[in-house]
Amino acid sequence: MIYQYMDSKAQEYAVFDPTRARRLFLLLQPYLSLNSRNIHIIGTNGKGSTGRFIAQSIIESGHKVLHFTSPHVFDFRERFYTNRGVVDLETLLEAHDFLQQFSFIHEASYFEYATFLALVLGRDCDYLVMEAGIGGEFDSTSILHYDITIFTRIGLDHKEMLGSTLESIALTKLRAAQGDIFVHFQEKEVLKLLENIKDIGMHTQDLGLQHIPVQEVTYLSKNDLYTEEIRAYSSTHQIPHFLVENLGLASLVLKKLDIPLLKGRLDLAGRFQTISPNIVVDVGHNIMAAQAAISAAKLYFNNEPFVLIYNSYKDKEIIDIISIFKDCISEIIIFMVENPRIINPNEMENILDTLGFTPKYACDLKSQLNANVQSVYKLENKIVDPNSNADQALISSASKGGNENLVDYEYSNTSQPIRHKNDTSTQICYSFFCPYAVGLDLLPKKLIESGKILQQDKKYLVFGSFSLVEQFLLWFDKNCNAQ
Repeated sequence: MIYQYMDSKAQEYAVFDPTRARRLFLLLQPYLSLNSRNIHIIGTNGKGSTGRFIAQSIIESGHKVLHFTSPHVFDFRERFYTNRGVVDLETLLEAHDFLQQFSFIHEASYFEYATFLALVLGRDCDYLVMEAGIGGEFDSTSILHYDITIFTRIGLDHKEMLGSTLESIALTKLRAAQGDIFVHFQEKEVLKLLENIKDIGMHTQDLGLQHIPVQEVTYLSKNDLYTEEIRAYSSTHQIPHFLVENLGLASLVLKKLDIPLLKGRLDLAGRFQTISPNIVVDVGHNIMAAQAAISAAKLYFNNEPFVLIYNSYKDKEIIDIISIFKDCISEIIIFMVENPRIINPNEMENILDTLGFTPKYACDLKSQLNANVQSVYKLENKIVDPNSNADQALISSASKGGNENLVDYEYSNTSQPIRHKNDTSTQICYSFFCPYAVGLDLLPKKLIESGKILQQDKKYLVFGSFSLVEQFLLWFDKNCNAQ
């Protein structure tokens, strides 16, 4: 089964050999007979939606297309979008069986193998729309010749792999440039590099691969966002501004291809997606995505405060991202996620404390407090119950020792924030929600919200990693009727 085979592969973030994908492609290429026009999409944010706008427009025009994107939210099949939508399992298995006949293919990493699957699935297509994974220069999608290269917004992300500066990250992406170039709005450091794009783009002598030299360069402008067709589409489908920008970039490419802009709604999960009138989910996970999401959320929620449901991979700029949302949220809920890359909940708790957020619930996990108002105590990040004999001893000992970490709180099970009895200020509260069974020793030291986290009279933005959105949507689908 293909799912088990992919699970056995090195993941996208494994150490990679920059020459392996090219070497394997040269062995595979004679069996593919690709005759498509190829479009490469590279950047930090906006690749998926820009590519899908283009792919859906191509489909509506009557041509055959394969759109390869990553990562997926629920199912590996989501990475392969065709004229019939997400590829069906039978077709994907046929592509998998085709690749399995070549012994050399087993060297491929997870993402490299996914790229080769896309090429097999796209053998009879008129267009291939290929989204780079990480970077560009050494990405496995760069093995093809491209008629068009699209650069979406480039920002700081994946610094552990691409470099610590915007210039270094941009350079490794821009080195994949081929054919006609289309450029989103960029920072001045990136624009400076783009002045020499013809010198730093792909060259044809790379391991025998036939790359197309850089041709014309087209930059997205503000005027491109206010054409009649863009205004009509955004008005009809009520898309946020960052998607309007991506649509504008896609429209420039479509004009080059002489293909009309799509009429239908964007078919892509997790891009500021409304799952309920008061709940929006977005797979953004970096600073640039947070800035786009906060602008969209202000507009969608009419500048009213909203609850941020969040979690993050540990290698992201978590403090900066939360700070972007801080002035617009009434509360933050950390939705715990089963993924080894997710930050440890205790580390997240420390970040929230540092940023000045206040724990929302002072629930004793062991005793399951039920009274509307009870006194509980916080001792060195441990919730203790004064009605417990063991905890009474802790309180007594700490009190005699003058422990400054011992403070008296009020608890209410009516969703009111806990407060120090001498504190009347309004603060932004945080809590943790765990949707899966787990031992108490693995929960955050202080708190876990055990009640219903969604209320009809509140507004919610679910923002963070693909894993967060995936597990939240699965939980929501199972429990929304109970909410």
